[in-house]
Amino acid sequence: MRPMHPPPPLVAAAPGVIPPADSRDSDTRRPGSSRTSRVVKKKGELLTENEKKANHIASEQKRRQNIRVGYDQLIQIVPTLTPSQRSEALILQKTVEYIRYLLMEREILEGQVKEAGQ
Repeated sequence: MRPMHPPPPLVAAAPGVIPPADSRDSDTRRPGSSRTSRVVKKKGELLTENEKKANHIASEQKRRQNIRVGYDQLIQIVPTLTPSQRSEALILQKTVEYIRYLLMEREILEGQVKEAGQ
């Protein structure tokens, strides 16, 4: 099994600005991706349409980044996957196969424990 990498370090943001989901160095960003920050106002202040749009874009980018991180973690955990395999369907298929394999292996080991205990 491949070692898991530690989570990215947290980066301090300017007051009133929430940093993007991935605050790692720029060399780890995907080409063509832009980073925006959410606008946060004091209680009772309304957001402008542009600020709402910026918040929506930032939230969507964070959601997509979290999905990418999840797929990257699956690639690290499932031994039949390699980092060059970026097809989400393939990643999910091989992950299901690996979970089924682990469940079958668990049943076998539980049976061996029961036999050894008798």
